[in-house]
Amino acid sequence: MSASPDAAVTLAESLTEEALLLRLRSTEHDFVERKPRGAKGDWLQTAVAFANSVPIGWPAVLFVGVDDNGNPQQGPEKLEDLAKSVSDVLEQCYPPIYRHVVPLHLDTTGACLAVVIPGSQSRPHFAGKSYVRLGPQNTPASDEQFQKLIAERSSVTYEIRKHIGEKVTLVVRDPREHVQTHRSVELIECNLHWVILKLAAPVIQVSYPTSRLELSWNPGVGLQVEVRL
Repeated sequence: MSASPDAAVTLAESLTEEALLLRLRSTEHDFVERKPRGAKGDWLQTAVAFANSVPIGWPAVLFVGVDDNGNPQQGPEKLEDLAKSVSDVLEQCYPPIYRHVVPLHLDTTGACLAVVIPGSQSRPHFAGKSYVRLGPQNTPASDEQFQKLIAERSSVTYEIRKHIGEKVTLVVRDPREHVQTHRSVELIECNLHWVILKLAAPVIQVSYPTSRLELSWNPGVGLQVEVRL
C-alpha cells in the first residue's frame, strides 16, 4: 500500500482519539510500539524503523510515556514538556521524519503521547544505524534489507530530479523505431507521473510519462533521456 505525501499526512492526522486508545490497549505488533518517558534512544529507533518499514503512507503509532502494558506514566501537566522532548529527539532523524503528535488523557489514570508516523516515501531514514521492523522488534537492517530500502528511493524520478535546470539530450523513439534526437534540452520538472522538458529549436515545452523513460549517461554528452512512445 502506498500514498502520496499529502495523503499520508491526511491519513496520519485522521486517526481519532478513540482509535488511538484502542491501539494503546492492544498488543504490540508491526504498527504499534510503547516506550517509557525516559527511553529516548528507543523513541528514535522506533521512529526510524516505522518510517522505513511500514507500507508507505500507512500510519504506525509510537506511544511515549507508558509501560509495556499501556499504562500511562505521565501527569497531564507534563505532556507539553514530553512533547518537546519527543520533537527534539526525532529531529535527529535524517531525512526528517513526518510525525503527528496527539496527547491522550486517560481519565484519572494519567496521560501519554501518541506519535503517529506514516511509512515514508523518503526512506531510508537514519539515526546512526538504519533500523527495520520485524514483528514487534526494531532490528538493525541487514545488507540485503538496506539495499532494498535504497532501491525503493533510486527511481527514474529521483535521478532526473537531480538534474532539473540542466541541459540533457532527449531521444524520442516511436513505435516504428523512428528516432528523433534533441540536444540542449532543459529539464523543467519531474514527478512520479510526468517529466517536462524545454526544447531549444523550436522553443517549446513537451511532456512525457515517466513510465516511458529510460536514462543513460554518455561521457562528453551527459544525461540522455530516452522516450519510447
